[in-house]
Amino acid sequence: MWWWGELSRAGKMPIGVSLRAGWSAGVSPALGPQALRKKAQWTALLLVVALLTSACGYRPASATRSVKGQSIAVETLVNRTTTFEVEQILTRALVRSLVEKSSYRVVQDRSRADVVLRGEILSILATPVIFGSETFGSAFLVTLNAKVELRDRRTDKILFKNDSYLFREQYEINADVKYFFSEQNPALERIAADFGSSVVSTVLEDF
Repeated sequence: MWWWGELSRAGKMPIGVSLRAGWSAGVSPALGPQALRKKAQWTALLLVVALLTSACGYRPASATRSVKGQSIAVETLVNRTTTFEVEQILTRALVRSLVEKSSYRVVQDRSRADVVLRGEILSILATPVIFGSETFGSAFLVTLNAKVELRDRRTDKILFKNDSYLFREQYEINADVKYFFSEQNPALERIAADFGSSVVSTVLEDF
């Protein structure tokens, strides 16, 4: 045993014990009190290391979840609402979030992607939530409902799907609700960024 060699090199071999004779007889040599204490210390140390390794979440490489795709293509979202070109803004936000939050390489050519992300914008609504002579319309509750799907391009297997993905967030913006989703409203980019981040986080957690 390795700890026995350590005792021998340290000059702590018990007196009267022949290492050669002990092993040739098929039995372990007798240990003195100091050697037993040393062995107990090493055993305790190994136990502590094992417990710490387990607590830190270590897993063998073979147990780690494998990545199912290295490249991803994002199709332009289908706009089922009357909000003009909102699908362009939300699609760009999805791409940015994938670049920032995932290890996937975003590609434009669908035929070169391992997985494909697609979706539809079913509804989008901004409702004023603060009323009053001075604060009317300064805060809006934005509710966005969408379909989201992640599919393996080669096997056509669905990896993630949600037919009613609901995004809801409150924003404090000084804007008329009629022009809330106009291209001139900088708040829309902020909403799109939050939506993209939310979708990507959800997809990656399930995937």
